[in-house]
Amino acid sequence: MFSVRTESEHAIRLPFRDTSSLPVPLGLAEAEDLASAIRTMIEGAELEMYFDLHPEEFAALRHRVDEALDAAFERGDDDALADVHATLFALYELHVAPAASERCANQFNPYLIRLRGAIERRWLASEALSTTPLDAGVRTARDLTDAICSVSAQHRASKHPLFDFLEKDATRVQLSAFFRSDSALNIRFFDLIVLALLGSDPSVRGELSQNFWDEAGKGDPQRSHVALFRHLLHTVDIPHADDDHASLLGWQGLAGYNLFMMTGLNRSQGLKSLGVMAVTELLDPTQYEKLTRGCRRLGMGGEGELEYYDEHVSIDVVHAEGWLSNVIVPLATKFPSQMGDIYAGAQWRLNTCEAYYDALYERLLALG
Repeated sequence: MFSVRTESEHAIRLPFRDTSSLPVPLGLAEAEDLASAIRTMIEGAELEMYFDLHPEEFAALRHRVDEALDAAFERGDDDALADVHATLFALYELHVAPAASERCANQFNPYLIRLRGAIERRWLASEALSTTPLDAGVRTARDLTDAICSVSAQHRASKHPLFDFLEKDATRVQLSAFFRSDSALNIRFFDLIVLALLGSDPSVRGELSQNFWDEAGKGDPQRSHVALFRHLLHTVDIPHADDDHASLLGWQGLAGYNLFMMTGLNRSQGLKSLGVMAVTELLDPTQYEKLTRGCRRLGMGGEGELEYYDEHVSIDVVHAEGWLSNVIVPLATKFPSQMGDIYAGAQWRLNTCEAYYDALYERLLALG
């Protein structure tokens, strides 16, 4: 038996449980990296009880997290950045895991939430997510949408050489590598729209619902965007991966994915999420148009495998205008003091996109 004390200092007796039979949720000494340790922890059905009874284990884990965060966000160490963002990716996946998955038991595990919060706070405070303040001349909602369009059009991410390369010079091997790299976010996008709908203002639900309906293939499961993208992967002989090839991403790609999840899952970041989503719709059409021309240059498209990208070339033009006029304008009008948050989210997306495109372009060139 062991005792705990209530606030009134009266002891209550709880049945003793021999914790020697509880599986150790992680071996910090054995784990090659922090992300591997976290992935092991997530599978532990007894995780919360274990740390309740062995707080020194959690203290050791938290110390390791702090060391990784120092290396990642203070010293800019690439390995540490990869480890931290892979850890954050694993923690976010708990919130979109299939309901039948055993790991769902740990979705709101307080220890995992504490770790996630520690990582997010350091990331938010880092140079990686620094932004330029909204110009004082931006006073109305329409001024804000003009500012978002302007910063997007002038940003290197909107005219990145990666897509000129894919259009004119990429080989099939290099295009396949691009598709793998594009997988995790494309397949998750349905859920991101659902997250945008949660708690949304009634004035914007129509536009968000239209995006949701388009993503769902307008009710045809064979035309859903996830189905279309999986058809592309199958047609070009890219095998299924349980993590949708996220393990192949460098830290830049994981950071781009994590940005969507951080702003989508945290209600305090919800208005920044709108800027993230709006810029995505602005960027995609011209870039995907170049991509599809590059694919057809190599004889692709005869089996309908490019329908995912073809659809986004046309539909995202509509979505971009819809996000600006029917989501950002009404919310910026209602919450004018928060316009800077929406603008910051737009910049976050542009900056993480540029870093991801830079890293991916370099990797594709190395494939020769």
